[in-house]
Amino acid sequence: MPAIRTVGRQLKSLIWRDSIAEQVDAELDFHLEMLTRELMESGLSREAAHAQALQRFGNLGAVTSTCRKIGLQREREMRRTEYLDELRQDGAQALRQLRKAPGFAVVAIVTLALAIGANTAIFSVVSAVLLRPLPYPAADRLTVIWGARGDQKQTLVSIPDVQEWRARNRTFEDIGIVRSQSVNLTGGDAPDRLVGSFVTAGTLRLLGARASIGRLFTEEETTEGSGQPVAVLSHGAWEARFGSDHRVLGRTLTLNGRPHVVIGVTTPDFKDPFGQQDVWLPITSAPNANWFTRDNPSVWAVGRLKPGVTLDQARRDLSVITRRLAQEYPATNAGSDAAVFSMRDNVVGQVRPGLLIVLGFVGVVLLIACANVANLQLARAASRRSEISLRAALGAGRGRLVRQLLTESLVLSAIGGGVGLALAYWMIRGLVAAVPGGLPVFGEVGLDRSVLLFSAVITIATGLLFGAMPAVHAARADLGDSLRSRAADGPIGGRVDIRNAFVAVQLALCIVLLVGAGLLTRSLIALQRVNLGFDPENLLTAEFRLPATKYTTPEQIDQFMTQAIGAIRAVPGIRSAALLNSVPLSGNWASTGYLPAGQADPGPGLQPTAQINGVTDGFFRTMGIPLLQGREFEAADRAASPPVAIVNQELARRVWPKQSALGKRLKIFGPPDVWVTVVGVVANVKQFTLSEPAGAQLYQPKSQSSGIFASVVARTDGDPMALGNAMRAAIWSVDPEQPVWKIRSMRSLLDRDLAPQKFTMVLTGSFALLALLLAAVGVYGVMSYAVAQRTREIGIRMALGAARSQVVRMVLGRGARIVAVAAALGLLIASGAARLLRSQLFGVAADDLLTFVTVPVALAVVALLACYLPARRAAGVDPVIALRSE
Repeated sequence: MPAIRTVGRQLKSLIWRDSIAEQVDAELDFHLEMLTRELMESGLSREAAHAQALQRFGNLGAVTSTCRKIGLQREREMRRTEYLDELRQDGAQALRQLRKAPGFAVVAIVTLALAIGANTAIFSVVSAVLLRPLPYPAADRLTVIWGARGDQKQTLVSIPDVQEWRARNRTFEDIGIVRSQSVNLTGGDAPDRLVGSFVTAGTLRLLGARASIGRLFTEEETTEGSGQPVAVLSHGAWEARFGSDHRVLGRTLTLNGRPHVVIGVTTPDFKDPFGQQDVWLPITSAPNANWFTRDNPSVWAVGRLKPGVTLDQARRDLSVITRRLAQEYPATNAGSDAAVFSMRDNVVGQVRPGLLIVLGFVGVVLLIACANVANLQLARAASRRSEISLRAALGAGRGRLVRQLLTESLVLSAIGGGVGLALAYWMIRGLVAAVPGGLPVFGEVGLDRSVLLFSAVITIATGLLFGAMPAVHAARADLGDSLRSRAADGPIGGRVDIRNAFVAVQLALCIVLLVGAGLLTRSLIALQRVNLGFDPENLLTAEFRLPATKYTTPEQIDQFMTQAIGAIRAVPGIRSAALLNSVPLSGNWASTGYLPAGQADPGPGLQPTAQINGVTDGFFRTMGIPLLQGREFEAADRAASPPVAIVNQELARRVWPKQSALGKRLKIFGPPDVWVTVVGVVANVKQFTLSEPAGAQLYQPKSQSSGIFASVVARTDGDPMALGNAMRAAIWSVDPEQPVWKIRSMRSLLDRDLAPQKFTMVLTGSFALLALLLAAVGVYGVMSYAVAQRTREIGIRMALGAARSQVVRMVLGRGARIVAVAAALGLLIASGAARLLRSQLFGVAADDLLTFVTVPVALAVVALLACYLPARRAAGVDPVIALRSE
């Protein structure tokens, strides 16, 4: 027997250790005696000979110690070999046990594989997005710098302000300028659009950009008066648009109506943190000359901190500079400040909460899976009590038994982890493809070294977690009870309580997940029902930007816009159309300061602000925005007409809460400042996101707020995307070199805004349902085991006259007690955990009563259904057969 062999090996080890010591002592005594006799033959006394022999031997203690060390080393090597042999035997025994119980093995492996695979897949995404270092030099010191003004914590800044920051700061190694903006590419077969970024040379240097061919910008090429404009292509654009032709160097491209000479192509591994760019242009190629004026915030900045400098120190440094600038330029800089963020926060800040929530969900699923498998292990250990007790009787110690059972758990976990890795591979591919808008990740998302290490750690931890308690309890088996013939059918005592506790924990954790998923689901439903302020159905949108070099005057711009909207309205299938600056939910927007007539000006930077949009006549009708008072804009509202404006309901409420806004005058701060008369009030419109609170909004006639950028909205008779090419052709009929891009339906913009919440809800809901399934299986397993253990008792009850309904109530009552304890514990934990979701919720409170009532009720129904099948089986026990089995 294994226990006897173990005792034999331990005795052999002790005998070997003693024999080593005895042999070393005997050998030393023999050589000492021989040398002593040789010295005595030369005439020395025995005492003198013995002393001289000891002296010739040198440090006898050191010799003895060395010899003993050699023996002990051999002993340790032998012990290590024996230990490895025992581990191999334990592993082989574990595999034999799994083969003997294939049903148990399959259920446990599938449970563990699902939990470990889900955790591995989610962690791979978290690792790639949140933990992997950004691919830039000294990335931990890279920052993104924005402006701030009043309650706006992240605004654009002016180029002169960034230049002042760069010159005066004491905390940054360097600061570069950035502005991402699309670029018109003309001169080819058809006008096209490139995703562009206007930068200084320092920007690309800070980001570690390198050229695969050619070179990057010099400082001189990105400062005013640099001469011939130049451009640097991305490697992707060079391959896709120019066929990897090296002759592109020196080629002249017409970008935004100006010729630019291509001087370089970046390396394939360079990724711009502000988006996938096609081309980088010097900031001096800005499409608008007013980018360089202090009163026109148009850019943001990127900087690298000096070693040892913190973000707070950098913020204080730039705040001091901005306060000085406010004193020097009060007309433009009063009330302004600087906002400094780490590059990582700028890149991943929006996705971090959702990823961590999903990671937390799958972590709880893993705990539920562990509890489930631990219950299976307990039930299986109970059926093996005779075997375990027999091994103990033959000499196996408790530690040896625990180690064997833990080895079985670890083998089971390892198999589940291996299958989970295979599942994770496919889950990762699905996750990456399903993430809305793509992941802000640099490199591949996959099973890299860190993910494999994470998977190995949770696999081992899982094996120990679900194996420890069953192993300890199995090793405590009572030898006498376990060897009795009827022990298997006796009362299960403490083991029942432990299994019930595991099931209660499973159900409680399941309630936590279901409450979280329920809150996120209700939040999504609230978002889908939100009042947009307009009708999104059958609405087509597009964008274009006129080249400032070609359309140089407001009159030229207004003429193009008038002709373009006329051509679009003439397209068959388009019922109405309008031009505007910023389509709702498109990501485009603009704001302005305003001041009602009769109120004192609080000073620059302190005036109230509102979103501002330039629109043509027919805009509100086309969008389906309700007109609450007054009139819409008309074709007669031209540049030469008196300036007018339409305000939304929120602005009217703030400024004239108990009056009509019609006829009131507002000063809109420019440049140039202009006084307008309110001619209409319209409903509030969601401009940024569906979850934003109502904000003040101003509308001006587009001809009175001319600009080179414009968007199109068109109400169609059918599928709006079917008219996309016709809309583009209509604009090309006015100017065949004008690119048109982002042709999208308004419904797609709505779906895009809802996509992150929907994705998070689907994932958390899926994991919560998986947890519910595991919990139901756990309840079923416990009740089935309890019924099996109490077969004799149930038979006696029924023989004495108990009705089947009484037996069913008895079993269901036991399950109901477990569910009640779990519900109380789960709701207590969920009430605290739900607060972590507050930032992700809309239109629903973290302590939403409906969710906190519905979830426990639904869980109780599922759990009691899981109890009903064992209860029904118990009620069907034949008393004669139950008693005969004794």
